[in-house]
Amino acid sequence: MTTTNNAVAPAKKMSLGNFLNFPATQNFLEQNLKEKRAEFVSNLLALSEVDKNLQKCEPKALMMCALNATALNLPLNKNLGFAYVIPYNGVPSFQIGYKGLIQLAIRTGFYQYLNACEIREGEIERNKITGEIKFLGEKPENKVIGYLAFLKLLSGFSASLYMTEAEIEAHALRFSAMYKSDKTYNKRVSKWSDPLSRPKMALKTVLKGLLATYGVITTEMEKAFNVDNEVETDKQNRSGDWSDAEVVQQNETPETNEIIEQNEPVETPKTDTTPESGAKTTQTQIQI
Repeated sequence: MTTTNNAVAPAKKMSLGNFLNFPATQNFLEQNLKEKRAEFVSNLLALSEVDKNLQKCEPKALMMCALNATALNLPLNKNLGFAYVIPYNGVPSFQIGYKGLIQLAIRTGFYQYLNACEIREGEIERNKITGEIKFLGEKPENKVIGYLAFLKLLSGFSASLYMTEAEIEAHALRFSAMYKSDKTYNKRVSKWSDPLSRPKMALKTVLKGLLATYGVITTEMEKAFNVDNEVETDKQNRSGDWSDAEVVQQNETPETNEIIEQNEPVETPKTDTTPESGAKTTQTQIQI
């Protein structure tokens, strides 16, 4: 008796390049991006070419995810750190870096100061009753105990948010299933497990929490909060939870129109003084 093998070989997955070359795809991008279409396609192909995990993503999902960055006018360049497309189990996730949040805030024109920095043991003193935070001086040799974000509007309103390392850890465990898995199985897959990425994630956590609570929410900023799929989180809670963090409101008379942006850890810092306490922090000043 003769048997016939009718098994069919699985269809080969379509490449991103072929998908972007489809007339229907080109028409869609032309209608939505117009003169930015060619640049978008070039950047997306370059991004995918150097990341094998992105190549595993479904082309349409990857394209739609990357369009979020274009809609916010944030470059998808890992070296700049404004926005990222990060694949999790073959699914692309759009995430805004803390530098991207600063850029969006600068565009509003409402901020005099905006800063996020790490806090080391012995650098601050907090009044438990008023919540006032006093900077005692830099202690670069001491261990990091938390992260702080500060904003001051041109109107004079100011506020800050401080989270301890324990609160940052609880936040990461609550919103990142991948980080929980890393802790359980002693792996380093999550960005929260990466010693180089974790400080940036912590800076974004306090900065986003402060801006979402006390920042100026423009249409563009609201869109950013809506599309930002906070690192490895449940999309139903993508804005995060800062209920355990210390938020301090203060009012002062504005003096200058400048934005202070926290440097990446690898950059060469320069020292400046904050307006309310004469404290030194590692900052970059941008005049607008």
